[in-house]
Amino acid sequence: MQSEPKAKKKRGDSKISSIVWAIKNLWQLDKAFVFFVAAAIPLGVVMPLAGSWFSKELIDSIGAGTPFADLAALVLIFVLAFILLELAQSYLNSKCQGRRYYVTSVHQMRVNAIERYETDYENTEKQDFRELQGYMWNDACHGDCSVEFVWQNLRDALVHLAGIVTYTSLLLVLNPLILIVVTIVSLGTYFTTRWQPLYYEKNKQKWEKEIRKKDYLRALSENFSRAKDIRLYALEGWLDKMMRDYQAYILMWNKRCNLRGLLAAVLAGLMTLVQNGVAYLVLIGTLLAGDITVGEFVFYFSLTGSIGGFLQGIIRDVANLNTRAEKIAYAREFYRYPTRFNHGEGCALPKAPVTIELKDVWYRYDGAEDYTLKGVNLVITGGENLALVGMNGAGKTTLIKLICGMYTPTKGEILVGGRKISEYNIEEYYSLISAVFQEIHAIAFTFFEFVASSDLERPGAREAAIAAMKAAGIYDKIHALPNGIDTHLMQGIYDDGVDLSGGEMQKLVLARAIYKDGAILVLDEPTAALDPIAENNLYQQYKSLTAGKTSIYISHRFASTHFCDRIVLLENGVITESGTHEELMQRGGQYAYMFGVQSQYYKEGEVHA
Repeated sequence: MQSEPKAKKKRGDSKISSIVWAIKNLWQLDKAFVFFVAAAIPLGVVMPLAGSWFSKELIDSIGAGTPFADLAALVLIFVLAFILLELAQSYLNSKCQGRRYYVTSVHQMRVNAIERYETDYENTEKQDFRELQGYMWNDACHGDCSVEFVWQNLRDALVHLAGIVTYTSLLLVLNPLILIVVTIVSLGTYFTTRWQPLYYEKNKQKWEKEIRKKDYLRALSENFSRAKDIRLYALEGWLDKMMRDYQAYILMWNKRCNLRGLLAAVLAGLMTLVQNGVAYLVLIGTLLAGDITVGEFVFYFSLTGSIGGFLQGIIRDVANLNTRAEKIAYAREFYRYPTRFNHGEGCALPKAPVTIELKDVWYRYDGAEDYTLKGVNLVITGGENLALVGMNGAGKTTLIKLICGMYTPTKGEILVGGRKISEYNIEEYYSLISAVFQEIHAIAFTFFEFVASSDLERPGAREAAIAAMKAAGIYDKIHALPNGIDTHLMQGIYDDGVDLSGGEMQKLVLARAIYKDGAILVLDEPTAALDPIAENNLYQQYKSLTAGKTSIYISHRFASTHFCDRIVLLENGVITESGTHEELMQRGGQYAYMFGVQSQYYKEGEVHA
């Protein structure tokens, strides 16, 4: 059913460096949190030792015939001391537990910011980036976040280490054999503890892609805009079967992992049984020989159990820290995933009108075998209105995304205002672009907020937004609503929320681009959802909308190309024709042929069913 995935890429960070990185992050985020964690360590050692010592003293005192009043005083002192220790430990634990979620919240917000706003847009479409993000986000949001919960493993490891040093020095005085057996059993615990996590890490890439597919199907099924298609085309059975198949595959691997965890727990229990049996035999023999008292028997046996627990604990902690480090390595690699655009200080932005030059530009999508664009050379002079036409898949939208700073050329370079795009701060560069893309997504803002989102604080923002809506032909629709431009988009989110038709939404997005007033105007199929009258109105306003701007117009409707200064035809990623509409028609090439095919459907008297 599933193809065998590639071998898992080995992380470049060592486990120790990843743990150190996590500690530094904890310290930088919350120094008090680190203090509370450290303060809990000595209490973790002293409390079990105090309990063992009290049992020894009480039993030996009873055996020696100590008066009841003295026994009562001993018990009272211990109870009071233990209450104080318990209160101190509870206080420190409550402080740690209360502050730990802050670390995860900051981590999750940082990840979200990188994925959605900070990293190059191109990265979000790359397979390895999405794989990293999937591994790391799964750890950050489902279960114990390694960047947060690493403190628990570190604290426990230090408690166990301090306990081993303290208790071993006491037990060695009695009999080294017990310590040897405890050590052997504890070493075995390491392998049983690591068995399941190692198996999980080794094989998780086998189901990671299936999880992404399952999540996509779930999101698809929850998307109300897709409900019509699902019902009309009876897709629910097909979607349900796919979901069940993916879920069954994931559950199969979960069962395999859980089975190893169960077997590891059984083996660990058997080894603990052997450890306690040896301890009993040695201590009983020592007691019968008269070398220890009954109280010391209880004390030493308690020490044996404690040392065994500490040894197994620290080995388990090391195993857990190994697992944590492997997960933290994903976060570190995600945080430093390379970006090609300049997110730092850049050169000054050019003044309008802006000239754009593409020099031998090639582009190949991540994982693709062939180039989408192949050696494109193109100069768009400042203030020029350029129409970009061609068949689907010719590379038009790819070229636009390169100019907009969404992608970087695989080969070649793009100059905007005489400078490479990489020389500008990319966030500042985006301010040059007013774009209307094919994909339109509503956001639950008010109409004013949606249109003016590029600069809500601009002086006269509301008046400018209204003017943009009027220019786009959507203002009358919005003005007629009860709350006018303060009405919210999208039903079901706000009480006054409304949904727009596809054509109305396209006008609203056009209004947003007009309001932004960027030096470069990009219109990618801006009339695809418009009715003929609205489309004609846009054509009539095109010259005024693009005045002083460099504009690029993509359309499959060749009638729109009349309004542009120049037309460029892309075929299979290569520019094959360039010129005005009249020049290309006289040439009689592919453009003339495609224009003729479309125009025959609009000739008077011809109706094609």
